[in-house]
Amino acid sequence: MNRLFRQDRLIASNTIRATFAGWHDRVIATLMVLAALAVAHAWVADRPWRVAAWTAFGAGMLIGIGVERLVGGRLAFHAFDGLLAADALHPQTRRRYMTAWHGVGLTLLAVTTLIVRPSLLVISVPAYLAGVLIAGLTGGVRMPKRIAGTARPGWTLRAWLHRPIAGVTAATVLLLLLLPARTLGTNALMAVVGIASMLLTLTLTSVDDAVVRFMTIAGHGSRRIVVHHGKGIATFLAVSVPGCWIILGPVAAGIAAAACVAMLLLLTLRVLAYRLHTRRFADFLVSILAGLLMLVAYSMPVASPVLALAMLWQLQRRGQAKTWLLA
Repeated sequence: MNRLFRQDRLIASNTIRATFAGWHDRVIATLMVLAALAVAHAWVADRPWRVAAWTAFGAGMLIGIGVERLVGGRLAFHAFDGLLAADALHPQTRRRYMTAWHGVGLTLLAVTTLIVRPSLLVISVPAYLAGVLIAGLTGGVRMPKRIAGTARPGWTLRAWLHRPIAGVTAATVLLLLLLPARTLGTNALMAVVGIASMLLTLTLTSVDDAVVRFMTIAGHGSRRIVVHHGKGIATFLAVSVPGCWIILGPVAAGIAAAACVAMLLLLTLRVLAYRLHTRRFADFLVSILAGLLMLVAYSMPVASPVLALAMLWQLQRRGQAKTWLLA
């Protein structure tokens, strides 16, 4: 067996065992996976073939791109910093490593597709391969080192988005967009409010994983870290909800408030996940949890608050052991 694949498989299995160390953690994880599959099956089974096919195509392509990116990142690590650099630099070994992990990804995708809707297998598998091809073709596109070394706008922008002024600015943009949109019909206008609120608040959910980990080991609790990163969303809520109420009425204000609550939940999940895991694994975990919440909210709205609280409690309970590591 490929030594690179065997090493990463061992790392992955140890990470999963450490993440779900207790039996209750494993029970919760199993129930979440089963619930996600049940909700996906219920949603896809009722959709027309064309809608289900496009959904499977998009999901398969995104998964293929994600797996290809992850595999490429691991190969880059092995080639420069790993213990098996000689294997990672060998072309034939690299191909076998990539083939093995894509085989795992395709197998999991095929099993999920067979559970959700077997007829979509002819769509999801080619979409996965297309995603792998797209990620492989675009993987070499990088910012020139001359530019990347002289400008670091990402860190500055993330720091600014955590300030209250960022929320005020986003809320002002939303209210200015609503002024010319008042000529639309009621349904279209509410859709504009919802979409604009979600997009603007999504920009305010940026989280610096290094800051989260440092604040955690320095003794700051999760509540203080969330407050530090959520000032922008808080001011957006304070400005946008009254403004939408004045301009369009209570329904629009409720939609803006719901968008803020949803994005604050996403921000909290990110903070709690970054307290426990590296950025890449935490982002993957948050994506799964957010997708599960959306599926449950669509099919069983009453159960979504309970599931959200269970997720937050589980992450918070596990993150408490990471606090005060500097002491």
